[in-house]
Amino acid sequence: MGIDLGSSSIKIIELGKQDERVFLINYAIAQTKNDAIFSINELKDEEIARIITDLIKRSKVSVRRASISLSVDKTFSTVITLPAMPEKELGAAVPYEAQKYVPLPLADVVLDWSILSVGNNKLSDVAAKGATDSISPAGGSNSTAGESSSTVQILLLAVPKEIITRLTKIASLAKLELIALEQEAFSLTRSLIGNDKSAYALIDLGRKSTDLILVDQGAIKMSHNLDSTSKEIILMEMDRIVNTFQMRYNKKVGQCLLAGGRTNEKELVEFLSTKLKIPVKVGDPFARVSHSQEVGGFLKELGPQFSVAVGLAMREV
Repeated sequence: MGIDLGSSSIKIIELGKQDERVFLINYAIAQTKNDAIFSINELKDEEIARIITDLIKRSKVSVRRASISLSVDKTFSTVITLPAMPEKELGAAVPYEAQKYVPLPLADVVLDWSILSVGNNKLSDVAAKGATDSISPAGGSNSTAGESSSTVQILLLAVPKEIITRLTKIASLAKLELIALEQEAFSLTRSLIGNDKSAYALIDLGRKSTDLILVDQGAIKMSHNLDSTSKEIILMEMDRIVNTFQMRYNKKVGQCLLAGGRTNEKELVEFLSTKLKIPVKVGDPFARVSHSQEVGGFLKELGPQFSVAVGLAMREV
């Protein structure tokens, strides 16, 4: 089960296997009326757990193993470059280097990291020793050096301990077995891109904020949260990030995929499709998920809102 705790809704997806294919078993959504802002931070832990429990009961979700989303704006991630060294030495070097980038005291966060590349070698998901298994790194980059055979690129993720404590408590109150806490950017990449190694831009159009993500070779190279839903600001920042990526990595971004609750706003989608300098389309998180014919209409209309929840649930199938 994947649980996406959004700014204006809570989404749940239950996936399973049918004939060796990933199959949609159940879905549920709790959403505010009249586009009022639903803020997780304004609800008590017990209230959030109660909403989740009610959704599970009404939708008849059968599992209790769940992965829960970590919002991009509540976490910190970046790509750093270090001299190549044995993994054991990296385990000591990464926390030391992280002090230069993480805006909070390291005592107040949980660090996780993975190796993106060594020299020109491709992504290798090597987790740091001592890093928690309940957090999956996804990344953003505002600074990275060019690769050489004597360097290693590290994807670094820092999550405030208070957020981990709170989400763990909510899962316990809802009587769930918490499998993982995962940054939304990583979940979006899994559901919308899958194993495609091309360079993509992702825009998660939330009701309260916007996430901009650059993915290449299946790895998140850059990510940025905008505390804005203005289409002009989204366009300006996406153009800037795409240009930065293309100059830094000497590689073109082939396509932009849209996700989130505002993908049903035709004017916004048409604006981005017209103004962005790369092809734009609404992403389909169910492209690699089988489902019954009865839910086809629902998935076409509301599917993009479930992109994070689908990606979370895909971890375990």
